[in-house]
Amino acid sequence: MNRRRFVTVAVTTATASLAGCAFGGFGDSEELTAELEDEDKESFEADEGDELEVTVTVEDGDEVEVGITYDLETTAENEEDEENGARAYSGPVLDETVEGEETFDIEIPTDGYYQVTVTGGSARVTVE
Repeated sequence: MNRRRFVTVAVTTATASLAGCAFGGFGDSEELTAELEDEDKESFEADEGDELEVTVTVEDGDEVEVGITYDLETTAENEEDEENGARAYSGPVLDETVEGEETFDIEIPTDGYYQVTVTGGSARVTVE
């Protein structure tokens, strides 16, 4: 009986550890890392009140425009609780011109998906 319990605990622990690796475990809080070219868009999910750090490194061009906006369409498509629905939010969370490399602190206004857009060149964007 004790052997079965030990094997069950060992298998459960190993499975949980592997799942943590597959989904960004070990304290990795990174939400998004992407190299975006002119007019490319990439989405990430965040919760209301999250305080995130956005680092933008210009890869091609003198400067780029970087914007982060609420992605209502993706949020609505992925909403699990249809009763709550996706909340509309207007206005950019971030709208900056970047030369070289800059870091910005943002606070997420509402639960859902957010879209990062780069215009005027290419840049590596990290949101964590």
